Amino acid sequence: MKIIYIHHGNRKKCNPSTQNDDLTEIGYKDCELTAELFNNDKIKKSIKAIYTSPFFRCKKTAEIVNTYMNAPIICEDRLNEYKSMGEESWVECQNRIIEFIDEIITKYDNADTILCVTSGVNIGAFVVKFFGLNSSENIPFLGVPSCSPIIFEYDKDKK
Repeated sequence: MKIIYIHHGNRKKCNPSTQNDDLTEIGYKDCELTAELFNNDKIKKSIKAIYTSPFFRCKKTAEIVNTYMNAPIICEDRLNEYKSMGEESWVECQNRIIEFIDEIITKYDNADTILCVTSGVNIGAFVVKFFGLNSSENIPFLGVPSCSPIIFEYDKDKK
């Protein structure tokens, strides 16, 4: 099974208190280029769903990336940013995302590919899950460039 983490496209920072910021022109272009990466019959057949944070920039990224696939897009609150769901520790944020990833692993088959469009800081939880680490306040806030797809593989038969 492949779970592909995709950081949302570069966003306009119009209002720091809102999560409805649109993408920049470069962000739109990055999303279009990423969509082209998935414009391959073999890849398109394996993609079963795109999960996205409900933030506008993530939903818009998911829509554009889905241009050639027509996969179902599912909004998932657990893909929201750190502290966007109220006060939470960094460990609690990692754990909510790992809980979501565990559900995806249970729901889909080894041959399936799932895309997850979310914010940059959330890559930390993906790293914790797929490298077998423990959630920790010491996991760094990693930066990820606009619309970067990162593939994580999981073999349900070997775990």
